[in-house]
Amino acid sequence: MADRGATGPATPDPRQFHVRAARELEQIRALIEGFPLYGLANWTGLRTVSRWQTRDGGLEVVGLGHGTSPGPGPYAEVLVNAADGADLALHRRREVRYETEPPRDEETFRRIDRELLADDPDEVVIPVEGAPTRFQVWRLPQGWVATTAHGDHRCTVSASRIEPGDVELCRVHDIKPYWDGRRVFPPGS
Repeated sequence: MADRGATGPATPDPRQFHVRAARELEQIRALIEGFPLYGLANWTGLRTVSRWQTRDGGLEVVGLGHGTSPGPGPYAEVLVNAADGADLALHRRREVRYETEPPRDEETFRRIDRELLADDPDEVVIPVEGAPTRFQVWRLPQGWVATTAHGDHRCTVSASRIEPGDVELCRVHDIKPYWDGRRVFPPGS
């Protein structure tokens, strides 16, 4: 059980954290059957499951992180969702824009959305499983975001301190090394 100090919030119990992490790993392993996951080819640094979201008992989004964000080195998150699902590149661009211009009213929100939707992307080729694949790419103040339809799914890469030409994606069949990377960070961080 967590220890509740008189002056602060409960201190996480490491055993509870590991039990919960093991249960979540089993849940996500069961759900990823048939869900394509992609990571950076030849990546030797920290790998993590950066996010996942379920809907109606199945996976809706899975993100695999490479590196530490924020951090001094390169960082890339590779997100996969259904091709007809949310536009994750637009969501990322909104997040970045809202950091500098939070929409305080409906008109500001609509104006920002119009501007983002009108912003034409460039094109970049990123190899996916060795095959040159065209992605739409938008430059951000601290990096870039690129997206492409890949079969029945959409693959979105959000990155900083690494250029699109230095990225190659490969299929990830074993999520455990990414899951183990989550354990590097203590609960609540």
